[in-house]
Amino acid sequence: MKVMNKFQEILKNWETPMSKSTEEAWMEIQPKLSAVKQETKVVKFSWKPMISVAAAAAVIVALVVFWPTTELIRHETASGKTLDVELPDMSIAHLNASSMMSYSDDWSQERTLTLNGEAFFEVKKGSRFSVVTEQGIVEVLGTSFDVKSRKDQFRVECRTGRVKVSLNAGKSVVEITPGKAAVMAGKTLVISDFDLNRGDWRNGEFTFNEEPVEHVFEEMARQYNIGIQMNFKTGRQYTGSFRKDHSLENALKIVCVPMGFDYEIKNGNEVVITDTAR
Repeated sequence: MKVMNKFQEILKNWETPMSKSTEEAWMEIQPKLSAVKQETKVVKFSWKPMISVAAAAAVIVALVVFWPTTELIRHETASGKTLDVELPDMSIAHLNASSMMSYSDDWSQERTLTLNGEAFFEVKKGSRFSVVTEQGIVEVLGTSFDVKSRKDQFRVECRTGRVKVSLNAGKSVVEITPGKAAVMAGKTLVISDFDLNRGDWRNGEFTFNEEPVEHVFEEMARQYNIGIQMNFKTGRQYTGSFRKDHSLENALKIVCVPMGFDYEIKNGNEVVITDTAR
């Protein structure tokens, strides 16, 4: 009930931004929604007493103020945990660790959801399917693709079909096909290649190509549910991979040895990474 009252309070004091862009609407509502405490992995809210939404509202507004008879469904994963979700249209979303996804239970008008974190989608053919993130929007009709939206990272990989990716900042828009990825670089999207035959996080394999090494350790922290203290200069690039079925120590060796880092595991769930050149 406390969570429900908090959503009611947010909506009561927030006008539908009919003239605002998707980016402006997102920037206004996201901090307020993020402040709402989530107590369970899946939370359903009844929106029947809520206000109606004008048909011309921006797509992000439609995720916050739904039609009066719909419910908001939210799925959230903890560190070290993943979750497979069947969406209202029978599409499948595979939610990676430390990720959150929310959507209306009624997709008769549109198929739209919000994502904070990472998820792989297998989308049934039909009307436009949209994934809204803080950095940008991904739109498809029926395909499979991976979306990563974490802090300063935004990456979309297309496995099958065709995917349209638009960036909020800079208004960059690209379309990608299988084996192509759209990666945020400042205020633009850059298209790069990836190997369709390589494994991915769904089967416990985490592959990086010239990725800032701090991103690698952040992913490791999520997958092993540990804390990592990084005592080195950020921005160094790493190319390689680790598997979740490796022990934590083996995963650390795989990344740290070629980078010239030392590591220390404390109390089983805390790791300190130090640059040996310091």
